[in-house]
Amino acid sequence: MTEIRDSHEHVVGVHDPGDATHEDMCTFAMDKVQAFLHGELPEATADEIRQHLLMCEHCMDYYDVEQMISAMIKRCSCTPMASEQLRVRITAITRTRER
Repeated sequence: MTEIRDSHEHVVGVHDPGDATHEDMCTFAMDKVQAFLHGELPEATADEIRQHLLMCEHCMDYYDVEQMISAMIKRCSCTPMASEQLRVRITAITRTRER
């Protein structure tokens, strides 16, 4: 049995995989897929989802798509870095203006 918590760690429900139908477990796993992807779930809950993904092709496909989208977003949202040459020029200009 796993307590389901919101982002503020308040208990919002209890999940008992022994009482869940396959459809219930699919719903539970897909509702938590982003938190699972980002390592934000308690280990027991992550283990339940991991087990379900191994047994459910539909949910594994959904997980794969979500994982790919998350990777693409992460790749696109990286902080651009100025080249070393540009940093040197900006530093020189800043130092000149400070005098």
